[in-house]
Amino acid sequence: MATETTPSGTPATADRSTELVNRLLKFPEETRLDLAHLLLDSVKRGFTSLGEAEARDKQLVRSRLDELASGKAKLISAEDFLADLERPYQKGAAK
Repeated sequence: MATETTPSGTPATADRSTELVNRLLKFPEETRLDLAHLLLDSVKRGFTSLGEAEARDKQLVRSRLDELASGKAKLISAEDFLADLERPYQKGAAK
């Protein structure tokens, strides 16, 4: 991370950014993957804090439950779900 690419352009900022990245890279692989997913989601979904992400997730669950309660959406059984999921692969194996 070069000094020229830092937001404030100060060597101190570059040093802190480099130090943070180096520390994060020492985390176990699974932790780094979780962090990467979180950061990508923050960009895709536009949240800036874990609290905001949690509030959005709760709102999504509420809206889906409302759709179920109003009849706009219907549940299917686990057996039907798995059958639907397996169907394309069963057709491919029969060729």
